[in-house]
Amino acid sequence: MRSIDIDRLCKPYTGDTNVPIPEPSSALGVATPKWKHLELTILEDLSTQAPYGVAWWAPHPGTSRRILISDQLYACTCSVLDNMVESALHLLEVLDWSDRESDRLANVVTLEKGNLVVKMPRPQNPLEALGNQIVRMHVAGTVRALAGALDCMGGTMIGVLALPKSILRADFGVVRTLLRKIVATASTEGERVQADFGMKFERLISSAGPEGWLEWALAFRNMLVHRGRRIELGQFVQRMPVLYGPGGQTVLRARRVTHLPRDPGRSDVEVFLDVPNSPLLTEGDDQTLRGLMESMKALVEGTAQELGEVWKWRRTHRDHLVQPVAQWPDGASTESIGFSGYAPDSFRYAPSMMTTHPVVFKRMRAAALDDDARPQWRTFD
Repeated sequence: MRSIDIDRLCKPYTGDTNVPIPEPSSALGVATPKWKHLELTILEDLSTQAPYGVAWWAPHPGTSRRILISDQLYACTCSVLDNMVESALHLLEVLDWSDRESDRLANVVTLEKGNLVVKMPRPQNPLEALGNQIVRMHVAGTVRALAGALDCMGGTMIGVLALPKSILRADFGVVRTLLRKIVATASTEGERVQADFGMKFERLISSAGPEGWLEWALAFRNMLVHRGRRIELGQFVQRMPVLYGPGGQTVLRARRVTHLPRDPGRSDVEVFLDVPNSPLLTEGDDQTLRGLMESMKALVEGTAQELGEVWKWRRTHRDHLVQPVAQWPDGASTESIGFSGYAPDSFRYAPSMMTTHPVVFKRMRAAALDDDARPQWRTFD
């Protein structure tokens, strides 16, 4: 990280032990208090005794599925913020390594016989040779984490809205498509509540950023994960402030600017055939990534507000939207992949004494996993 960011993150917490320690997300600029409130609301509704899970869902969709779905709902909700934090950390590394690369390449532009000439320096060591790759790695990490937040948001939407989709395999695109279908076909009161959320959600997406921001983020993520990487394009611009030599001449000092692809869902050949249009975004990659972060924060907060309203409505209208079996169609899995690691039995797993966070303890009890309650699983429907 840049020293300015390290100094900011190393600023001590207050010494008052009566004041709760702030979430690190605040220091990273990705605090989402409304989503945090939704997370705590769901946690409060987890019952540590029968009927277990989210108690007011009972008797639906059966005890075992209620436990599995309830715990996964809470896990998805927490993971939205986890992904936002990881994205912010990747972005700080993008800024740091971009500065390092710009400093290394500051003197690549020279004036020879009245012409500007670019002479790339030979890397002095493997770390210098990897500098640009490290920047790309953290750009990818920034967007992949934001896409992870979207999928986890999709899982939260499945649970809160009682959508008939697997919550363990939540996919943001699938959830969005389902909501659009419900908007078009809603007939019952419960479906109309789902449809109302779906319409508000589309408006939240539109208002969170410039046209196409979400589609671009998902297409860029898919290119990074599933496709051949696009050619990287950038330019050298005059570093500011401009420096002058003893004779008043401008000292050429370059700053490298990298541009992300404008249409990441298309191939290099396709975009270069499209001559009238720029194949890249005419802004620095840091500007694009910062903008995505702000758009995601706005979407997360707006969605939290609307999901909180649905959750409250469902508490008082329990028969209008029941938790569907389709959210966990096959019950608790008992099959293992069979992978035991590369050096099994290097350490002994002996959980007879476990120290954990109180929230994890509550989750275990709400899932009937403490020693006294676990035998009940044999009787759960």
